[in-house]
Amino acid sequence: MDRRPLHFITREREWELIQRLQSIVNVENHTPDNTAVLMISPDYSATVAMHLAHGWSMNGNILSLIPVNVPYPDEDIDWYAPELRKQKHDITMYDKLILVEAGIIRGSNWKWILDVLINEFGYERQNITLVSMCENIHSITKSDYVAEYYDDNQYELMFYYEKYNKHWPIR
Repeated sequence: MDRRPLHFITREREWELIQRLQSIVNVENHTPDNTAVLMISPDYSATVAMHLAHGWSMNGNILSLIPVNVPYPDEDIDWYAPELRKQKHDITMYDKLILVEAGIIRGSNWKWILDVLINEFGYERQNITLVSMCENIHSITKSDYVAEYYDDNQYELMFYYEKYNKHWPIR
């Protein structure tokens, strides 16, 4: 089977993209007291979210990090959405949220998470910032800030730390 060429993110490229996000994301109204960083898909996004949260520190205080697990493409949100709802108390302690994801391929996770945050937790969209290190140009939900776009129809996104994962279809 022929695979699409890789849009391969090396460790060095990851650092460059994190630094780009550090400089482009507007956090002037975000403080450690009023803002939490939601680390979406921690198995992929922990590094970028951690660096950004530390980079946005103020007066010796880091923005809180809250991990949020999401389904792989072959899984349903039936388990994941209730798990997010269990985090309501921890999340709603903050007026503003910055959601950070290493790679947005389909945008469907952004969609259902926004639905829960807005329709169930009571957030207004303007108090939620979506940040992606890499985003497919065909994503159904667009991030507010993206360090690098790619075309998933032509390239398969892969990070330097990834190994074979049975959940990702090869096409």
